[in-house]
Amino acid sequence: MNRMRTESYEFIRTAVMLATLASLALICGYFVVSAFAVSTKAGVRSAAGILLPVVIGGFLAVFNRRLFEKASSVPFSVAFFLAVAFGVATMLLIRNLDALRVAPVAELVVASGLSIFLYAPGAMPGLTQESPRNEIWMAYYFGMVSGMLGYVVFMGFPFGVTS
Repeated sequence: MNRMRTESYEFIRTAVMLATLASLALICGYFVVSAFAVSTKAGVRSAAGILLPVVIGGFLAVFNRRLFEKASSVPFSVAFFLAVAFGVATMLLIRNLDALRVAPVAELVVASGLSIFLYAPGAMPGLTQESPRNEIWMAYYFGMVSGMLGYVVFMGFPFGVTS
């Protein structure tokens, strides 16, 4: 019984992690495609706005792991609600994308979130699945997905689809 419960937990854990990463990556792709529809210059700028946080996040994951360790020391409920707020903010950025075309602000914010989720758990060596510090990252993942889904439930889909 315990083995089946552990396998179910790992399936849910993996599904939420992949769904969070895939959602953020798809949103980044949407930004780039939308920007290229405006102009090549806007598309390149949007792509650069996405790549910059990914590159900086990789640098920090390799050379400044303490930053990610600090994020893992946040209380579980605080981590969850911070991520919920970030999920809602991400959806608001999508809805207001046209108003933010002065600079690729939305791209920078969403790609920063993607970088954090992509690099953070791997940035802390020696963590096992049972480690409490590893569990805190699941609060961030679940919070992000909850914020994005909650936004869709209460505010509608932020892309060009009408309710």
